[in-house]
Order: sequence, then structure tokens, then C-alpha cells
Amino acid sequence: MNKQANTFFTKDVYDTEIHLEVNEDIMDNIYSDDVKATDMLPIEFVFITNTKDKADQLKEQLSAQFPLYTQLAVEETEDYWEVHGVTNNTQMSLNAVNNWNQVLWDLGFEYDCQLDGWQVGT
Repeated sequence: MNKQANTFFTKDVYDTEIHLEVNEDIMDNIYSDDVKATDMLPIEFVFITNTKDKADQLKEQLSAQFPLYTQLAVEETEDYWEVHGVTNNTQMSLNAVNNWNQVLWDLGFEYDCQLDGWQVGT
């Protein structure tokens, strides 16, 4: 990709808003549904950005880097372009989820697409 300065997912946001500490609360809620840290479950995720081109490029890169991810799709909403997907089974430990979160945060930044959220259907 021809790298230019991010106009949507800025370096300041990248540096300050990942908030991995929030994952601990999310994982506590997941564990309260009888999920254990050793369980392997898929994670549903969504990125947001401001152009279809960026969303399409991220979708292509996700497909190339993570061939086991499913339901990859680009969708226009009222305010953004979204990239949705579902991971392959991922260990439900806080460390594994934080590592996954960091990888997708970094990848999204490369394509000016911000990881906007994730969830596990339990």
C-alpha cells in the first residue's frame, strides 16, 4: 500500500485509545457465562473508516493474513465504512485476547481503519 498519513485513524488515536485494560472487564463478563480462559471461541470484530477503498484494502489484507477468518465483509453505514469479520477459534485468556487485539489494532492502523469493537457470542 502506498503509505500516506492517516486521515481517519490518526497516530494520536492509535497511540492513546487502544484501551487494552477494558478487555479485562469484557473477559470477566465472558467468564461469567461459563467460558473458561482455556476455551477456544471465534471473535466477531468490526473496523470503521471513512472510505470504501480503505475498507476494501483492509478486507483484502485480513483475508490474505488470516485465511481462516470468515464472514469478511465491507458495509456502508450512515457515518462510516465498516469491515466485519469472525476469527477462527481463539483462546479466551486475557493475554491471548490482548495479543489478538494489538495485532488487529496495528493492522487497522496500516490501512487507516480503526478496530471499533469485538465480541464473543457465548
